[in-house]
Amino acid sequence: MKYHLMIAIPVGMVLSTLVSDLPEQTAAKSGPMCTPAVAQAEPSSEQTSEKVVPLQALVEPDQTSPIEHKLLTLSAGQSFIALLKPFGLSDRQAYKLQKLMAPEVDLSKLPVGQKVKIEVFEGQLHSVTVAIGFAQRLSISMTGEWQKRRYQLDTRPAQAVHDVAITQSLYESLIADSVPLDVVNQSITVFSHFVDFQREIHRGDALTLMYDKAILMTKDGLEQQLEQAGQLRFARLKNQGEDLAVYHHDAEGAHSGFYFADGRPAQSFLLKTPLNGARLSSKFGNRKHPILGYTRLHAGLDFGAPVGTPIFAAGNGTIGKAGWGGGFGNRVVIRHANGYETLYAHLNGFAKGMKPGTRVKQGEVIGYLGNTGLSQARHLHYEVHKNGKPINPLSLKHVKQQRLSGSQLASLQQRIVRIHQNPELDQYVTNAVSPGK
Repeated sequence: MKYHLMIAIPVGMVLSTLVSDLPEQTAAKSGPMCTPAVAQAEPSSEQTSEKVVPLQALVEPDQTSPIEHKLLTLSAGQSFIALLKPFGLSDRQAYKLQKLMAPEVDLSKLPVGQKVKIEVFEGQLHSVTVAIGFAQRLSISMTGEWQKRRYQLDTRPAQAVHDVAITQSLYESLIADSVPLDVVNQSITVFSHFVDFQREIHRGDALTLMYDKAILMTKDGLEQQLEQAGQLRFARLKNQGEDLAVYHHDAEGAHSGFYFADGRPAQSFLLKTPLNGARLSSKFGNRKHPILGYTRLHAGLDFGAPVGTPIFAAGNGTIGKAGWGGGFGNRVVIRHANGYETLYAHLNGFAKGMKPGTRVKQGEVIGYLGNTGLSQARHLHYEVHKNGKPINPLSLKHVKQQRLSGSQLASLQQRIVRIHQNPELDQYVTNAVSPGK
């Protein structure tokens, strides 16, 4: 009996210690329900392996010290390295960690409030994990041969419906109804082809939307949002007694986009105004340049708006230039079909991924309004060129687009049937709506 008591007490203490950490260890095991993608750092004196080794294999079976799981938050003025220093991070490890994570995340530019998940074993860092996007994680195991892996948390697809009464501007009404910003931009882009939002939207109008979203199924403490909005599928605008209903059609190439129910394209070739809520401050034509002091052709339109206002691609195309453009400051040039090009100048900065060769869709954010280059005040300078010659965007003639037919039209009609089978949408859209103007 005495022998058994002597054994039971230490074991009980160990079990108590392990149980206290059990929920976090369980979460760590259940969190990465994913398919890992492994990358390798450049060779160094410490080898980095491409193999994904289970955490249990890195700890000897007879170890009695538990692994501590901690969730850290980056404070204002604090660097990522300073955040980890109290947990035994050496300068050599810090350099290797930065280099290993660099392709996916710049540790010097993490925002205040960034969550970092670490494991500590016997006073030393065991692993570091950060979020690199919605449901996307990057984890570095720092024991033995360092291992790096990317993985995705489980999500499930869903759809959301909003029925919004217009009480102020369209943008403000949608934001007040908690419509995600990306969906707001898609909605504005769709209806900007038919409606002047500054003059033709009135109190009492209404907008019904249905869009895809992904919902996070696994929480690991690093999540900044539990769901992410995706493609706008259906939009119906009741504007002064008239109904405009459009549907998104998934297809390869030029056929992808929004259409009326009869297969007519619900978008023009190019947007006349590639931003929302802006004031036209200077038109196309000869004028005295406010900085250079002499008269010359003003080959585009100027729009005044707050710094940081998102700038949209005027049409589907490919980025030709994205960088400094002399007097244009930060500028983007997009090549479109039929010999058209658009230019966006004096930007404050560029949207992520904007570089020559990148394909963009109409309405996609490409940059942000600024005051760079030969600019006297914050504004967007927007030009449209046809076969190398500038044309007035406001007088841009409609470029004929082909109506869907055959299998493409059949596919759209099948999509429309599925959209109207959504019971939540049926609360607001119970009757067949007109296909538009």
